[in-house]
Amino acid sequence: MSTASEIYEIDSDLDIIKNTLGVIGAIGDAAQPYLPLISTVTTIITEIFNIYKNVQYNKNICSSLMDQVTAAEAAIKTLERRKKLYEKKFRDINYYKTFLKFIDVMERIKQFIKDISTLSGFKRLMHVNLVKEKFGSLINEFETTMNDLHFATTLFNKEQREIDAMALKSDLEEMSKFLETIGDSVVDANKNINNVLKEVLIIKNHLRYQNSITKNIRATEIEPKKLNDPQIGNSTDTRGNEDSPLVKKLLNGAIEVACKRTKIIDDSTSESQRIQTQLAILGKLKDSPNILKFYGLSKVSNYQVMVFEWAELGTLQELYGGNDIACRSKVQIALDICRGLVFLHTCEILHHDIRCANILMTLRLEPKIANFKYARHDSSHTNKINCLNEIIPWMAPEKLKETPENPVRYTFKCEIFSFGMMLWELAFEKIPYANVEKNKIKEHVLKGNREKISWGVGSPDIQKIQRKFAKIIISDINVRTSLQDIFLKLNKLSMTFGKPGFSPSLLPDGTIDFDGSKPQPQPIELPEMAMNFNFPKIMLFEEGIKAHKKKDYKTAWECFQAHSELGNATAKYWMGYYLSEGYPSGVKDLVRANQLFKAAADDGIPDAQLHYAFSLTNMPGIKFNKKIFSEFSEYLMKAADARNVAAQYNLGDMYLNGQLLCPVNEELGVKYLKLAALNDHIDAIKLLEKKEINIFS
Repeated sequence: MSTASEIYEIDSDLDIIKNTLGVIGAIGDAAQPYLPLISTVTTIITEIFNIYKNVQYNKNICSSLMDQVTAAEAAIKTLERRKKLYEKKFRDINYYKTFLKFIDVMERIKQFIKDISTLSGFKRLMHVNLVKEKFGSLINEFETTMNDLHFATTLFNKEQREIDAMALKSDLEEMSKFLETIGDSVVDANKNINNVLKEVLIIKNHLRYQNSITKNIRATEIEPKKLNDPQIGNSTDTRGNEDSPLVKKLLNGAIEVACKRTKIIDDSTSESQRIQTQLAILGKLKDSPNILKFYGLSKVSNYQVMVFEWAELGTLQELYGGNDIACRSKVQIALDICRGLVFLHTCEILHHDIRCANILMTLRLEPKIANFKYARHDSSHTNKINCLNEIIPWMAPEKLKETPENPVRYTFKCEIFSFGMMLWELAFEKIPYANVEKNKIKEHVLKGNREKISWGVGSPDIQKIQRKFAKIIISDINVRTSLQDIFLKLNKLSMTFGKPGFSPSLLPDGTIDFDGSKPQPQPIELPEMAMNFNFPKIMLFEEGIKAHKKKDYKTAWECFQAHSELGNATAKYWMGYYLSEGYPSGVKDLVRANQLFKAAADDGIPDAQLHYAFSLTNMPGIKFNKKIFSEFSEYLMKAADARNVAAQYNLGDMYLNGQLLCPVNEELGVKYLKLAALNDHIDAIKLLEKKEINIFS
């Protein structure tokens, strides 16, 4: 857990730590048992504020929950102002227990916001009704604990309830529309997250921590003999400069690919492992139709090369430099790029350099996001960019403020800004702030100014498209709306103005009036104290986990039991685990353990979901049948989809070999075994090796 000084450095503008320390110094001896509790809840509040800064989805729901968080922050400040009134309450063990429950509720609010603010987290909640139930439960529990702690708040009224209900309804409706239209590269037919996305997340974590499995992750190797020259050559088959040419080849005699020279350093080095892992991730990204496919590594003319999908028309910048792109086509191109970004962001990858020069175009005008030189995990350090001046026109204002002494983290919101500027570039077919000095651009943007949007004359339909496209650009650049919102607006625009059977088209350069030389509408501007009384103390839940690791089972059991009575779901799981192992009586209580596992499982604890599933196979006096199997497989799948490695392995093994009344489904079995193997599960790796299945392909 972070120290108070570390938390303050994370977000000094919240001023939470300063106020909390004031509370600690003022309350007196009666407050002594509350000091670690106040510190813990303060840390949680700070963490929630930091999570909220980068919310990607369900912003209205998160905003409603932030009302509760802000009320909790205010309650801590009230505790300082009214310390004398709380003196008697501080000596009440029931008040102390309620404070512990308050911490648990705040921790669950933090996790809920973290889950629903990302697409992968939202899908782990399984279905919309569960989101509604959890939201309502959290609001009710927060209200109850706040009342029991006598923390005054104006939140609990009819008006606030209506605001919360509207937020929930609005976000869930938008999410349903989004999942219906985003495509199977992100969600499958059952609206579950594409398994490839899960695999990418696992591999990225290995890269982040450089653990034992990293050295085994390799990009696909392509035999040189599988790469041949096209039967009919073309002058554009070789591109780029002499030192690093891009050469067109045919993979397996059919697939047009681009071979780009590269140099992977000695395999024994950590840098080589890092590059190989990044290339393996890039290979997984080919499941998205709007990300340039990377097929693997090979050799051409004794040079090591990376083999990519061939994009005949070059970059989007090159394309608009020699052609005018029809307005409707731009909407479709923007929609497809947005879909590719959704795929990347769901993998928790930030591209870091979104502009038309990094979008490649096929003959069918399908955009492909390319050039992942600066891409990184969203929680990794921001990469140093060597061509900083080159990308200033697309940079977010906060990044323009960056100095070597004060680095600024690149976030999802920075990427949204860059995407908005790329849409402006696409709309007007020119680089933003062309021919303006870089320092002048920075000064202009940091004052809140933006590029102008002013259209030339077009047909009524084209003018409607332009107005709506302008609103999307403005919302990207100024509001930093979510990719979900952008995607839905672009999709609606495409559906409204696209024609059946319509295919994107190119026009001769200079056909369209982009510069407004013809009559045009008005431009739109983008604007440590001794205690003197006896107090029965309950340790923090984390202390119970530490006791368990030290094999101090008596202390751990007492802690888990106390927190279970306060409603802590994870504590219920640990109580169930102890009872299933015969603690504390020496006799296994499988019935009670089963009940506790289910309670924790229904509250979303993956380990509990796994244990509850297997507890159904060993219930005294109950025969395992098809009905029980249905519930067993449901909870085992929940645990597996929540990244429980043991569940992934057991589910894969079960489907592969048809165990426990399960019909054989090799495809599903391999899917879950791959996930377990990527998490370094030895048995899963051996099973796949036996089947001669490459876990990285």
